[in-house]
This record gives sequence, structure tokens and C-alpha cells, in this order.
Amino acid sequence: MRHLRWLTLCVLALAVVGCSIEWEVDFPTPNGPVTAGFATRDVTLAAGMTELQPAASDTLSPTINLSRLNVNSLQRVYELETPAGTDFAFSVVARGLGNVGMTRVSVAHAAANGLTPSSGVESIADNGMTLEGAGMSYRGDWLDVTGDGFSRITIRGNISTSQSLVLSVPRANDTINIGVRISIGNQSAINVIVPGLSGMHPGMTSTTIFSSDSWQFGLPAIAVSGDRYSIATYNGDSASAYTTRKRQWLQYDALTSTVTGGNADCPSYDAGFWRDQEIAALGNVLAVVYTGNGEVRADISLDRGATFAIQQVLNIGACWGQRLVQAALSDNYTLACLFWRTVGSQNAPRSELVLVEAVPTGYDINNTPIGYAWSAPRIIHDAGDDVTPLLMHLTYSSGGDLAIGYGYTIVTPGAGWTVTSSSRFRCAVRQSGQSVFLDQELDREDFTMPCDPHVAVLGSGPTMEIFYAYEKTDGIHLLYSANAGLSFTQAAFAPEPGAAMPNVCARMQGAQKRVDLLYCAQAAMGMEIHSVHWDDFGVSTPAMYRVTQCTVVPASAPAYPGLPNGLDITSVDWFGYDAVVKGDDVAVVVHERTYNSYEYFGMWGGTFGAPLAGASGGGGGGSAATAPPPVLLPGMTGTVAAPNSAHRNQLKLITLD
Repeated sequence: MRHLRWLTLCVLALAVVGCSIEWEVDFPTPNGPVTAGFATRDVTLAAGMTELQPAASDTLSPTINLSRLNVNSLQRVYELETPAGTDFAFSVVARGLGNVGMTRVSVAHAAANGLTPSSGVESIADNGMTLEGAGMSYRGDWLDVTGDGFSRITIRGNISTSQSLVLSVPRANDTINIGVRISIGNQSAINVIVPGLSGMHPGMTSTTIFSSDSWQFGLPAIAVSGDRYSIATYNGDSASAYTTRKRQWLQYDALTSTVTGGNADCPSYDAGFWRDQEIAALGNVLAVVYTGNGEVRADISLDRGATFAIQQVLNIGACWGQRLVQAALSDNYTLACLFWRTVGSQNAPRSELVLVEAVPTGYDINNTPIGYAWSAPRIIHDAGDDVTPLLMHLTYSSGGDLAIGYGYTIVTPGAGWTVTSSSRFRCAVRQSGQSVFLDQELDREDFTMPCDPHVAVLGSGPTMEIFYAYEKTDGIHLLYSANAGLSFTQAAFAPEPGAAMPNVCARMQGAQKRVDLLYCAQAAMGMEIHSVHWDDFGVSTPAMYRVTQCTVVPASAPAYPGLPNGLDITSVDWFGYDAVVKGDDVAVVVHERTYNSYEYFGMWGGTFGAPLAGASGGGGGGSAATAPPPVLLPGMTGTVAAPNSAHRNQLKLITLD
């Protein structure tokens, strides 16, 4: 088996010759470039949203062969438990200083039922476990997962005997090696609990509008204007594992059922962890906001995406590590752009949430803006620390009020290579005609790793209703305000530990206040979208439904010659959906990925290897002197191939009544 494995690798090597990805090693600060090497600052393990704690002592090392993996010792050990034959999942998360710079998590299989595996890291799949993550690269006994300022790998499984893993995380000047033993025993935080649901969401339609075979596809965002559904996502070359990453835009015309689009090379070299591209639409205006090359940029179309006549750089001043842009348009076409950035020096970085707004300079005969005047960046919140930002959301009310839902996690290193995570969930509200935001913390939780607060509004002014959704270790929470954010009460709770990425959509349907609280929920071997639905919020009893369903079936053929067939798993991918209100309905874009449990075996070639000296890219960009010129956004009118059901990535447009 082992000689066949290396023969296969030689064949795969020929397929990826010439493929490379550049990683930033010099990122700008007000004090000049700092050579960082591996930028990883901290690493932690989490089951769902719950941060796992290491064991008090190391009893694992004497039971495994560390020298086989070229590891001298373990600096941290986790002892996890699961009943035999019970589904489990946990994630390993590494973060870079200032949320930029090359970070990497490597995983190896150290023992199965006390025995050392005789093959490479594919033995993880042999023993009932799967690996999920962007930027994966196979190198024999190790699987590397690399990202820009953030990297994550999720380990899922259903096992019958004890399994031991070793994780290796290189930092600027050292490496932390972590042991993980998954023993057969009691149910614990890592086990997946799937609640009883009422079936699939009623009044739902689904259309597949695009497909891709690229491992770089994903992170979709959606906007709707009239009969046009516009989507921004990422894509790449289907022929090789990792080549030049692309920003892909698609527009679905509901009247003709046609899809058009465009794409351009991506200025960011992230492997797919950050959703650094957002889209907003109203009438004839379509705005795409994104990060890359040390900039935050807005490209604006005044003809529904045919051309993009306005390009604006939004971040001004000494900053780096720009991440997680968001955008919204008000009824009078005011554009709000929100993003996180890092300021200060390498020794004392701070994270800031920044807002830039643009107001029309005039209107044509169709009431479409003819241009925009831009405000200076405004700091909504200074976290006072180098934090991990959560995906945020902002929305204007019908009267021009602005509500922002956001949050972040402070990761504090401790003794013995441990870390403690503490999350903050906040909401900022500015009523129309005022300049001051009411910015307050709504909740916090320690030992948690959330990812996405979300906000929706109905009405306007002092009686504006605000719906604020966020995730904690016990599930999804929904807060409600009837007084424009002066006070909040808990309106709902979906008890699904491990659920993440809530999206609340509130709209009036006749006299009824219809609300859908969407979120990604844990399934046996992946993720699926669930919804808590109210026909009339505050009056009707809510019901829980599925919007998508994770499936696991035996594969009909091996992913690569010489390997077992494995399992074919269809799941919602990382940050794999977005939703927006369309009239009195909800439009949802969903990225579902089907992959074989041995698929990572083919991601070979050291594509995500050592940093390349002088390379530019990532959220922090390179220095201004070496950054390539920006790529202006082409129109969304190009021809797009029809979806191919055989592709691993399927992009679906779902409408909820």
C-alpha cells in the first residue's frame, strides 16, 4: 500500500507543477515592515462554539511514536471522549498577529487503537474520521492547512477504537506541538446532537445557478434588486488544486432564468477562511466591497452590474489587517461600508471597526445616483486589543436609521501554551438625523469561539424594531428591541450546540410580521441550514425546519487509485450561505460541497509550503511599492456555463416564503 501511495503522489505531482500561492511575510505597520515568518500568535481547540481545555498532564506521549513524525515533545495534550459509533466533531483554530500573515495547522495520525499507522495521513479516513478545511495540502504523514491570518481544520468522525492525533503549529520563532487522544467513553462536548425538526421549510423553491470543481470556490454573498439576484463569491482553476484565486460574480435574472457574470484575479492570497468580499444592491446601483493589497475598495455600478464606473479606496491612514467587509444601501442610495482593521505597531496592535459612508451627489431622471461623495473613516468601536473579528452585519431602516450587529473574540495566551477565549456581542444604532451611535454590549461569553452576529430591522425612528441574532455554546440566541436598541429582551433560543452563522430576516407579509432565523447546524458528518420560522412574530408559535440537508453515502469509486472508496459527503461549506429579504420573501444563496472522505489525499505538492520572500498578498497586503495595480471590476454580463451536477461545488438559490 505504501509504495502504491508514493507512486500515486508522483503522478499527482505532475498535475500541480507550476501551481503556487504567495504568502505575505512582510506586513506594513506605522513603524515600517516587520518580517514575521509564520505569523501565528495563538491556537485553540473548539467543539462547536465551546473552547476545549487541555489536560493537566501529558500521559499521551509515552503511548505514541513521536520520532516518526519528527516531533520531540508535546507542549499541550487534549483528552477527548466519545461513545463508540457516535458522531463527533471539533475544530483546531490558529490566528495570526493582526489577523494577517501566514498561519498553518498540520495534523498527523499518531495511533489507532494503540498501534502506529503504516500509511500516511490517509489513515485518518481509514479509521472513520474526515478532515475539512480550506487551503489543505497533503505531505505524507502530515496534512497542512494554511491561511492568511487565520487557519482552521475541522475533524469529524464516528469511531470504534481510541485514536491519537498530533497537531503542529509553527510560529515566528518556535513550534507548538499538540497531542489529541479521542478515547471511547462517555458522551462529551465534541458529540454532535441533532434535534428533532419539522421537516423541510414549507413554501421553499431551489434552483442551482452555478457549479465549480475548484477547491478555492466558496464564501458567497447575495444582494437582490427587482428581478436580479447578484452574488459575489470566490473561484479558481478546476484543473489544479490551487492556482490564482479569483473573485467571481454572478447575476441571475428571474424573468429569463439566465445567469451571467464576470471574474477577475483576487488581490488577496487567503486560502478561503475570510469572507472579504460583500455585495449590496438597490434599483440600478450595485456595490461590491472587498479587501486586498492593503486596501479596502468599493466598486460601484450605476447600471445594475453592466459596468462599474466608480472605484473608491476606503481605508485611509496607517492600518493593516483589513478584514470582513460589509455593505448596505439605504432607500435614498446612501452606501455604508463596514470593515475591521488593525492599527498600532507589531508589539501593540489594536483592532478597530470602521464605517465609511457615501451619499449621492445627484440623481438622473430615473432617480439613480450620478456619483458619490465619501465620508472619512469613522471608528465605530476600538477593541483596545488585537482581536479576532466576527462576521458582522449592518442595515438601514426605511427611515434612514442605521443598525450594526458585530462582535469579536479576545484570545489571551496563558501558562503551558494554553489560551482563553472571551467573546463580545455588540450592537450600534444611529437614528436618522443624528450623528452619535448608541453602541452597547448585549452579551458576552468566555471559553467560546463564535463567528457571526446578525441584525435586522422593521419600522424606523424611536419605535424601530431590531432583531439581533448570535451564537453561544448552547445554541442560537435571538434578542429583540422595540425601542430602537435602547433595551433588548430574549425573543428566541434554538438549543443546538455547535450551531453557527445566524442570519435573521424580518419582513411584513400583509399584516403578518414574518421572521426566519437561519443558521448553520451540526449534522452527522457536516453542516446544514436550519430555520426557526414565525408566520407572525410575537403571535404565532415558531417552528424549526431544515433548509438544506447534509447527506453521507458510500462512494461508488475511490477518490484516487489504490485508496478505499470512502464516503461521499454533501454539506454546506465554511461560511457557505448568505440571505437577504426580497420583498416579503427571503432569498438565500447556498454553497454545498460534495467531497470524498479521502479527497485531501490529492492536495499534494507543497503548494502551501514555506513563505515566499518578498511575496505580497493577504488582508494586510504587501507594501504599497510592490503591490500590483488594482483590478477594476468587470461587468456581470459575460457568459456563464450551465451548472454541472458532477462538480464538487454547487451554488443554489433558495427562496423562502
